[in-house]
Amino acid sequence: MQQIDIFGTSRGAAGIPPTMINASARALALTRPCWVPYPVGSKAVDMLGRLMDAPSSHRPHCLLIHADTNMGKTVIGRRFANQRNRPKPDAGERLVRQVVHVDSPPMADFGALIGFILRKLDAPVPTTISLSRRIDQLLSVIATAGVRMLIIDEIHNILVGRPDQRGIFLNGLKYLSNELQIPIVLIGNITAVRAIQTDQQLGNRFEPFHLPRWQANGEYACFLAGLCKAVEIDDTKAFQSGKFVTRFHMMSEGLTGETWDLMCRAAEVAILSGREVIDDETLDQVTWVRPSDRRKG
Repeated sequence: MQQIDIFGTSRGAAGIPPTMINASARALALTRPCWVPYPVGSKAVDMLGRLMDAPSSHRPHCLLIHADTNMGKTVIGRRFANQRNRPKPDAGERLVRQVVHVDSPPMADFGALIGFILRKLDAPVPTTISLSRRIDQLLSVIATAGVRMLIIDEIHNILVGRPDQRGIFLNGLKYLSNELQIPIVLIGNITAVRAIQTDQQLGNRFEPFHLPRWQANGEYACFLAGLCKAVEIDDTKAFQSGKFVTRFHMMSEGLTGETWDLMCRAAEVAILSGREVIDDETLDQVTWVRPSDRRKG
């Protein structure tokens, strides 16, 4: 008997059923990046597109996407950046970076943010020049690269640091927005809203967009069915049961990232057991601690 290993090469039988090898390969692939459209997430991506495609302005509209931890905020930003940063036919293999997605420094350090953005653009980051010269360098590099949107993730990090550092950081964001004349998108948790609204001008410039937790309703059931298909489990009948949807919601606490993680673990059990269905029996076998209970430990 011949069988196929997880790398797709033929080899002799070693006492492992081919179906188990295929199941193992599928289980290993569960953690691959995945996007399943859902209303509020798709709306956020559409808003980013409208912001970026709007005509240039001396005071461009900006956005602040905020939500609880593990609600898929970063996934939305990265998905949009990946969509817009694909190689163009007339640029050979070169990636045209229309969107720069960068994490905020771990504290309110505007100079560090400038360095992070320059590295994303593969530009040299000299440490011996003044902050003003580094800002000039950034403005030049962004203009030359054709960047049309800047996304700064984990913006709530600016709350770590002295008030004067926070003020410098916020003033720096205003300066970048004015000089670049491109939309800036901030992503963070609820504390990010408070941090930005401490500055009246920034509070007016950055429109807040909230990603709410899921409710245990039909919309969540449709999302679960879509995730089930994404992990290659075709039997989605269990998600027609309000009781089962409620159980899934209670275990994930309505968080998008936790829902995806739970679905992947349930799919692994379903695949390796050979049952190929996600239902109450499957969830009974999943090792899982609710997010709020993890924090208690």
